[in-house]
This record gives sequence, structure tokens and C-alpha cells, in this order.
Amino acid sequence: MSKSVKGGIILIVAGIVLLLSQLGVIPGQIFLFMLALGFIATYVLLGGRKEYGNVGFLIPGTVLLAVGIFASLTVAPADGVVSAAYFFLLLGLSFFAVLLVHTMWFKELDHGGRFWPLYPAIGLFLFAGFIGFAESGRWVDYLSYLNYLWIVGLIVVGIWMIAKSTKSKKES
Repeated sequence: MSKSVKGGIILIVAGIVLLLSQLGVIPGQIFLFMLALGFIATYVLLGGRKEYGNVGFLIPGTVLLAVGIFASLTVAPADGVVSAAYFFLLLGLSFFAVLLVHTMWFKELDHGGRFWPLYPAIGLFLFAGFIGFAESGRWVDYLSYLNYLWIVGLIVVGIWMIAKSTKSKKES
């Protein structure tokens, strides 16, 4: 099957799904899942890992899947309220999935080209942890430690300055 035939099929399916969504036949969460699966199916139809450029279909597919899962969690939360931390955790997982499924398999690329999805994933994981920690209310207990943080910072900077100075003297 040629690329233009595959592209035509993709456009027809996308048009039908969008029309059904506009008519109210497909609810919002289902639409997100269908759109995500459409991007992932396009990724597979175009060859997946055969070409590095196919990652352009995998990224929106995994991100839309994460948004769809979060939207489904907010519709019927188990404990009443769904934390915003889950949203960023799911987005981080979507980039981690891109790493596992696609980019790390291209051995001929440099480190940045292969492992770039890891960087937004780690950032999103850290942000999710920060939001979860802030929403828990336990951060108030740790405010007293801020009095010591700047002192530790002074000590660390002092050690760094001494280490840098002795290193430059050895090189001279």
C-alpha cells in the first residue's frame, strides 16, 4: 500500500471521527482515546521504528492517551478529587513511552537524539512530585528547615571555591 493511500485512509477516518464528535455521538473522553489510537495506528501503519520521523505520530498519540486517561479519572474519581499531580505524572509517562517504544532503538544517533524524551519525562515527574507534595499540606512541617538551607548553601559554595582554586593551581 502506498503512502498516499495510507494517508488518504487516515484522513477519511479522522474526518469521520471528528464528524461523529461534532454531532455528539462520541463523548469527550472516548474522542480523546480514539484520536490517540488514531495517531498510534498511523505510527504503526507508516512503519513505526523504520524511520525516525515517525515519532511525530507517536508523541501526540501518547500525550493524547495520557490526557484521555486523566479526563476519565476526573469524571468518576475514586476518592472524590483527582490531584493535578496525576496529570503531570501521566504526561511524563507518555514521554517515557516514546523513549521506550521509539527513540532509544536508533543506535546510530547521538545520546541527545536517542534519549531526549527522558528529559521532559523527568521534568514532568519532578513537577508531579512537587504538586503532590504541595497539595498534601506536609510542606508546612518542613518550613523550619529553610533556616538551615542557606547555611548549607554557603558551605557548599565555599567548598566548591576551594576545590576550583586548588585545581587551577595544580594545572599551572
